[in-house]
Amino acid sequence: CSDQQHPHMSGYRGHPIVRTPSLDRLAERGTHFTRAYCNGPTCVPSRMSFHTGRYVHQIDAWMNCVPLDPAETTYPRRLAEAGVESTMLGKMDFCGEYQDGGFTHHRILRRRPAFRDWPMTRPWKPRLAGYVRPDKRRHVYNSGPRTEEVISDGSGADENNDAVGNYDHDRIVTDWALEYLRDKGADPSPRPWMCYVGLLMPHWPFRVPQRFFDMYYPDNVPMPHDARFPNEFLHPAVRRFQRGLDIEDLDEATLRRTVAAYCGMISCMDALVGEMLDELDAQDLARSTYVIFLSDHGDAAGEHGLFYKKTSYEASVGVPVILAGPGIPAGKRIDDVVSLIDLYPTILDMAGAQAEPDRPGTSWLPLVRGQEQPARLDHAFAEWEGNFFRQDWFMLVRGDYKYTYYVNDRPSLFNVREDPGEMHDLAGDPAQADRLAEFERLLRTIVNPQEVSTRAKRAFGLIGADGTDYTETLTIAELERRLEAGQTEW
Repeated sequence: CSDQQHPHMSGYRGHPIVRTPSLDRLAERGTHFTRAYCNGPTCVPSRMSFHTGRYVHQIDAWMNCVPLDPAETTYPRRLAEAGVESTMLGKMDFCGEYQDGGFTHHRILRRRPAFRDWPMTRPWKPRLAGYVRPDKRRHVYNSGPRTEEVISDGSGADENNDAVGNYDHDRIVTDWALEYLRDKGADPSPRPWMCYVGLLMPHWPFRVPQRFFDMYYPDNVPMPHDARFPNEFLHPAVRRFQRGLDIEDLDEATLRRTVAAYCGMISCMDALVGEMLDELDAQDLARSTYVIFLSDHGDAAGEHGLFYKKTSYEASVGVPVILAGPGIPAGKRIDDVVSLIDLYPTILDMAGAQAEPDRPGTSWLPLVRGQEQPARLDHAFAEWEGNFFRQDWFMLVRGDYKYTYYVNDRPSLFNVREDPGEMHDLAGDPAQADRLAEFERLLRTIVNPQEVSTRAKRAFGLIGADGTDYTETLTIAELERRLEAGQTEW
């Protein structure tokens, strides 16, 4: 599992510039998806969703630092019941004290803390009007190469982490994975095993070893489309997100350097994946081992004048997914809409087990093998209740169209087949009224957006004791004034 990888920036997806020979080789050996989506475009919501096979609102995993309830069933727990030992290496992003997530063994370098005050007892600043997060601007303007190969312990505790980036973490975790595969290759027992490897690249900071930066900078940078800073053509909710990133005045030189560093991280991560695939071959394990490659969510990488994730644009909510292994067709491409909640039943299917009937996803194995699967959903669903957006959004992709419901705001609608860059919002077209109504009806069979929005806001201290919705009535400046005046009851 990579972290924050743009779904289209790879060779096997036909990208003309970004080089990913290892992923290309894996796609040649197996099957890849062109329309795969995460279910919540930020690290913890997405990972806790695919780890449990449930939607974000079903497990209240609204944001980073929100701990998963240890009582939730996870796929490694189900694997244990089926007699399969599991190991987690690197980033999965459990928060707080609960770190194993049901895995038999786990090794991590970074532990994400849980919110100290949860549920919160005062309004959470990142959901209020006027919120700006200064480190987002810093990461973009500090982008570029890092020249040392390994100069930290990979924990992220180094005060120079902004300059170091995530290569050290991923180098160490890859070495753990290589050691693990060598041990499995030397083990004569036929016992099944499962290993999850969590890499951090191409997640910011936008720093990468020099040789990978030089692959793209300065003359081979794939410039993003609609890279307007500021971008007044965005949906109002997304426009507020752009303001919150504090990059409205981003210059072209910085944009080019940052995109080059991001592409370099993808190629660097790809090289590490290649080492693992080579070791799998060297240990004669490739023929008997399923390999799944995916990312937790994407990154705008400059598209629409944005970086990072959190939106329902393809670059943010889309993910790369490749499957290879026993019985998986080689060189196959699947254009059906799928999402990461399918990972849970897929892994259980590989182990000869079945997911619980209350899990909304279905295994990918029948789909890639061309078998009938009547229960498979014909749509993908994603949601966002976390920071930067004052109001929550809920997305559906079905057929050629993508619909996003914004709480207390107008929806958006894109024909992602005819308009893959999502430049022409069709929601205001009277001819689309029936389609919009149909999408909203489908959405309400999955979730009650107002009810879930209010529940999430309560957890973030954004609903007052008298029912006031602070996302509508409170600004950052007013919150600071009240706190300075000593207000403690909300």
